[in-house]
Amino acid sequence: MSIEPSDAWWKKVLTGPKGNLNDWSSNETYLVLPSTKEPRIVVDKNEPRAIQDVTDRLVQNRTNFGPVKGIASKVVPAVLNYRRKETWSVSSGTLDHTLREYLSEVLDTDLRISVSVGPPRPNRKPVVRCYREDGLFAVAKLGPEKHTAEMVRNEARWLDTMAGQPLKNTLTPPLLYSGDYGNSAILVMGALDLVSDLGVGFDEVPLPTAREFSARFAEHTPMIDSDWWHRLPVRMNDDKLLSVHAQMSQLSQHKMFNSVRTSAWHGDWSPWNMGFAKMGKLCIWDWERASLGVPNGFDILHLHYQYGEGLDAAHADLESLGVPAEHHNIVKRMYLFELCARHCEAEALHTERHTKVIDTLAALSRSGTP
Repeated sequence: MSIEPSDAWWKKVLTGPKGNLNDWSSNETYLVLPSTKEPRIVVDKNEPRAIQDVTDRLVQNRTNFGPVKGIASKVVPAVLNYRRKETWSVSSGTLDHTLREYLSEVLDTDLRISVSVGPPRPNRKPVVRCYREDGLFAVAKLGPEKHTAEMVRNEARWLDTMAGQPLKNTLTPPLLYSGDYGNSAILVMGALDLVSDLGVGFDEVPLPTAREFSARFAEHTPMIDSDWWHRLPVRMNDDKLLSVHAQMSQLSQHKMFNSVRTSAWHGDWSPWNMGFAKMGKLCIWDWERASLGVPNGFDILHLHYQYGEGLDAAHADLESLGVPAEHHNIVKRMYLFELCARHCEAEALHTERHTKVIDTLAALSRSGTP
């Protein structure tokens, strides 16, 4: 279910369930951008660094990345003319906290915040940038719905895991706090000292790091005994996916099905979720979809399918990860099954993106029938 960024929804995010968006006696005031009728970003009006940060990030996004041009073209002028823009003056109800008060309390430091919501997509959620006197201190995520709440909690678990088992020459955000704010799950990560958090180029996404991560969590469980495989039909509990269930049953009869090696995957191994620290190490964030027990090679397939030239372009990288050529068709189909499950969980089976997955699955099924 997608988030509708209405006044009522933003009230839950900023003030807590009993708070007020228009308490003009409050000293907690936010610019609402591009407008209160179309709220996508709110930023503390009394925090110049947060306003400058929003401006800088949107200008860079508008310059470098086409998909965000629409909102950036509206928000950048609004920020630059913020003294004339609409505001919300925020207060909490009795015995409650505003989001800023809550974060300041759990992190035991005075904070100012900005909150942004991305374009409509299945995993859309509020992202909070937290500032102290010395600059950006932390980044928080909220999961206001069942689907997004589980993603936020899963990311907290994986940040904890990766802190205990770090990859070579790689950093992940430190986990500062995980809990609940009102009806939302919340995760707070320490800010990484990045050259830029706008991602890296496609050719800069490191195959050796993907190989190291895959090897770290390699398993030898037959695919038929994989928890991931057994949960797929439950996750795809929708009549629109009956043809996909049939393809899963067919694939399970393939003579090589049980020889597919399982491992872990980040879940969104993409240029947008990586950057370089000023100290030179690679940084990887957005672990909300990471999981164990999936076929080896999923991260590479995701990179090529979502950001590259398609699944067929992934063959050389798959072999570099140890996925034999005779497994490629099987693993590609399993990856697309995973996307179907995600779309079902996010109630996104009506989208063009899902239609593309179904069409690609049908073509692979024809070319790789057992």
